[in-house]
Amino acid sequence: MIYSNLYYAMLFSAVATARGVTFRAGGRAAPAGFVAIRASTAASSVTSRNYVQTTTTPTPPPSHHSRRQAHRCHHHCHHHRHLRTVSGGRSDGGWATRQLFSTGGNDGDENEGDDEVSCPNKTGDRNGLIRHQIAAEDGHPLRLYSRAPRDGDGDDEAASLLATGGKERRERSILLLHGRTWSSQPVFDLRTSDDDAKRQSTLQSLADLGFHAYALDLRGFGETPRDYRRPVGGYTTPRRCVADVKCAIDWIAERHRQADDASAGEDDQTMAGYPAMENPRAISYRPALLGWSQGALVAQMYAQRHGPATLSDLVLFGSIYDPGVIYPRKPLYDPSGRIISGGPDVVKPPPPEAPNTDVDSLEDFTLPGTICDEAALCYSRLALQVDPIKAAWDEMHEFNVLNPAMVHVPTLVVVGAQDPYTSWDAQRVLFERLGTEDKAMCVLPGCDHAAHILKARRMFVRAVVGFLLRKDDF
Repeated sequence: MIYSNLYYAMLFSAVATARGVTFRAGGRAAPAGFVAIRASTAASSVTSRNYVQTTTTPTPPPSHHSRRQAHRCHHHCHHHRHLRTVSGGRSDGGWATRQLFSTGGNDGDENEGDDEVSCPNKTGDRNGLIRHQIAAEDGHPLRLYSRAPRDGDGDDEAASLLATGGKERRERSILLLHGRTWSSQPVFDLRTSDDDAKRQSTLQSLADLGFHAYALDLRGFGETPRDYRRPVGGYTTPRRCVADVKCAIDWIAERHRQADDASAGEDDQTMAGYPAMENPRAISYRPALLGWSQGALVAQMYAQRHGPATLSDLVLFGSIYDPGVIYPRKPLYDPSGRIISGGPDVVKPPPPEAPNTDVDSLEDFTLPGTICDEAALCYSRLALQVDPIKAAWDEMHEFNVLNPAMVHVPTLVVVGAQDPYTSWDAQRVLFERLGTEDKAMCVLPGCDHAAHILKARRMFVRAVVGFLLRKDDF
């Protein structure tokens, strides 16, 4: 159901109920809590890369001022490039300085050099949001975000959640993928106050719980610019998204491998006795991957292609996967005989420049009382600030390769009990056909599509964290 005006957001009630979480593990129902089937048998095999980091003070550019594409299809380098990490002019850590791509150019400031392509900063500092810029394998800049954990948070619940009986817990990383329409800042870093007192930000919540959480803007979303080169032509395609996710996953894995190598010592002898598939340090190198809505399709496609060699875990949240939906192919030629689809020599028409609207920004919220007015309106403002123009998806038939049986990564399926964009039959098929026994399904009661933003968002965080830490004496 889609609400057609902003007024409805002001009528939401101030009360939400969260009475528990229902899990399915290995195909069997389980009470609130968590059941793991068996440990992953995946080996760690992450391609090593070289990286460079510099810091600059970001200069926000001037602000710029749909949904439906197909049945149940909602939402969501050979040139010199650099990794940039900025947060209001502050570095976020002392990572090793190395070179990423080295075929020319300068190593100076982000704004130096005419040949340097940089991601814009559309929202300023945003109370310490950390921005990273990495280069895709074709040289296009990609924007990632992260947040530092808050000092002296004093969250007894978090301390209890992460208790390990006195044992040291391995540090873990996770990459978050947004959906079809809105980019990472509104989706994963919503804040209704400077200190995020209400814990609206998924990035901040995971950071406070000890995770190195990152969120990626896909091409044409947020602060990752559109790529107008051939054959991309300004469009966002599933295969291109998967390739960019691979670059982000490799960067995260290498970044934390460097940090771990710097602190490694006597522990190396301790780890030497483990098989590669069971090596705790190797497991911590591999990030987890979480995709929401159409981002869950990208995450599943990535897991099918690259699998447990690069991932520790997979979370499919609000996935719009439906085995009954087949995306049609586009014609190869336009009426003039020009090739517009199907290869590297295509010349696509210019992508549409359709504006997003306040109605678009609020349509995910469908259940009265599940989100406060303040959060809904903050989401709308931020979404329209960073994504004023709809991203142009193309080549959707590339999603037709999706097959849960080809997913061999430990997987958590999360869905809101009243999500209007998913089918229970499709969710059941997705879960039951996964090609791993190490899997669980979590149903969030009283939630629709955007459960991670609703008043019941802590249920979502607990479900994700519980799955990721199921092997850590949790």
